Amino acid sequence: MAQTTQDIRIGWIGLGEMGYGMAKNLHSYLAAHGSHLTVWNRSPGKTDAIKEQGAHVATSIENLASTSNVIFTSLANDAAVENVYEQLVQLASKVQEQIIFVDTSTIHPTTATKVSQLVSAYPQHRYLQCPVFGRPDRAHAGQLIWVASGDAATIEKLQPYFGSMSKNTIDLKTTDVSKASSFKLMGNFFVVGTIELLSEGFALAEKIDIDKSSVLQFVETFFPAPSWIGYSQKIASGSTDKAGGFTVDLGLKDVGHMRKLAADHGAALPTADVAFRNLERLKAQGKGDQDWSSIVEVLREGPDAQRK
Repeated sequence: MAQTTQDIRIGWIGLGEMGYGMAKNLHSYLAAHGSHLTVWNRSPGKTDAIKEQGAHVATSIENLASTSNVIFTSLANDAAVENVYEQLVQLASKVQEQIIFVDTSTIHPTTATKVSQLVSAYPQHRYLQCPVFGRPDRAHAGQLIWVASGDAATIEKLQPYFGSMSKNTIDLKTTDVSKASSFKLMGNFFVVGTIELLSEGFALAEKIDIDKSSVLQFVETFFPAPSWIGYSQKIASGSTDKAGGFTVDLGLKDVGHMRKLAADHGAALPTADVAFRNLERLKAQGKGDQDWSSIVEVLREGPDAQRK
């Protein structure tokens, strides 16, 4: 007999800007089917909003693991993923009932492999690597792009839940979970490349005294893609606020990962190298908490700053 929504008890760890948006939509889906989401976050205050919507709040990671047979994680970096999964796998090692782990974090492929190996030591359990594409506003709207890797039957089983958080699923059709992490880094390369390109163009427009609103109008009509329009609007407005975006610090993490991935496989990413240096300069200026589209600030300094 196929499992029903009531048979599947879903837990969620990590309620940052992306995690909260995804968890909110997943909980709404579960509530509509007579169930609920159980959440846990290292900073307890971040659970208040979703608790008000009816989600259950676990008292500890141990409590969540003991009441869930599917656990999603959305965490900031590789260290956090490794730390949380070391705890989860230790707890799961004592459980015979299958637990499915789904990590949505952006991590290096070697980290995904390491976590998969931890979980596979207990063959009753499953691990999927499922990073997502989209800014926090897309997470809140349930309009992310979901990338799936891992056991095919498990992916099919969880597809309705993925669909509650996304507009599309790209199934890589591989049990090698490192491929999804590599795919995510490749996709983020396109994003940071877009930011670098737009920043250079807008900085040039300022130097030659062309109105930013005209440049924005050109982008909106000639390159009507969400990333191009969204980042152009942010650059043109002069906003450096990280709200709803992605910080310089996290950008350095992701661009660092993609550069290492390229180097390890004999590939070159010169655009990523340039963006990385610009992000490093912002970090050195104490701007690590700004949105990564702040790259334009470095470009405004001119070519001498690029050589420092």
